[in-house]
Amino acid sequence: MIEFLKLLRVDVLIAFAAVLVSAPVIAAIDLRDYDNDLMRDLDKTVKYFEPDITAKNADAAKEDAQVLLDGFKYTEDYFAKKGADDAVEISRKGVKLISAVLASVDSNDFDAAASAARGAPDLCKSCHDIYKPRLAR
Repeated sequence: MIEFLKLLRVDVLIAFAAVLVSAPVIAAIDLRDYDNDLMRDLDKTVKYFEPDITAKNADAAKEDAQVLLDGFKYTEDYFAKKGADDAVEISRKGVKLISAVLASVDSNDFDAAASAARGAPDLCKSCHDIYKPRLAR
């Protein structure tokens, strides 16, 4: 019986460790100086980005793209100063993605642009999973 309890305790510890490893980690960086107004603008804009492209509204898509580009560039600079390399990399991927979307819109390839634009919310979420404070969710 004692051996069974020892094995059970090890199994429970392994299961608990697996949960901890798979849970998103909130980085311990002071984010109080982040531009929250910009974040709200980005959040709103990313929701309209792909639908504007799908509607073939090039002007609105370009406006959305500029807001998102400015946001990814701000975020890259912000997190570079904080030493958060993962957030910097996410931001750089965002700049590349939005630039590719703009190139597709400029060549009137709205299908390719819309397909690429669908990746923008995932990039945002990947950074939020690490850096957005739980209380703000």
